[in-house]
Amino acid sequence: PRWEDTASSSVIVAWGQPPPGARAKYADGVMRWLALDVGKARVGVALCDAQETVITPLPPLPSAQLLERVGALVQEYGVEGIVIGVPVTRAGMSRGEVRVRDAMARLRPLGLPIEGEDERGTTAAAEALLRQTGVPRWRWRERLDSLAAQVILESFLERRRRGGPASPGPR
Repeated sequence: PRWEDTASSSVIVAWGQPPPGARAKYADGVMRWLALDVGKARVGVALCDAQETVITPLPPLPSAQLLERVGALVQEYGVEGIVIGVPVTRAGMSRGEVRVRDAMARLRPLGLPIEGEDERGTTAAAEALLRQTGVPRWRWRERLDSLAAQVILESFLERRRRGGPASPGPR
């Protein structure tokens, strides 16, 4: 396992090994990614299609059941990689690192590549989206975490499309 804090890029974390035969796809092709916004009580979840073009927020998961519930999503949707939002301050310093490390360690047995993506501003972006679409404030709690995961996945996929800084993880 490896934990790297690289303030010079938006990629913060990478661990895990892609399944045999998946290395070329991981490096060069499109994949179905699952994004997680890890919180104390809930984990926001978003999924992209196999072409990395459409992102769908899914219902949030209870943090205590992370491995079991993510494992079920991996099987159900054919997920090939996981992106986890890493909390970073504006100065590039990590915060909430223990919770993210714990989540990554718990997901490692799935055998999928796990990438980290800077999650700065994702909650604010999700709140703005809820406000713009007219969702009543009393419904925000059930949607906010997964919309933040959607924003994390959008950022990650955009960086991949641009050929942004590569992850220091498996290839």
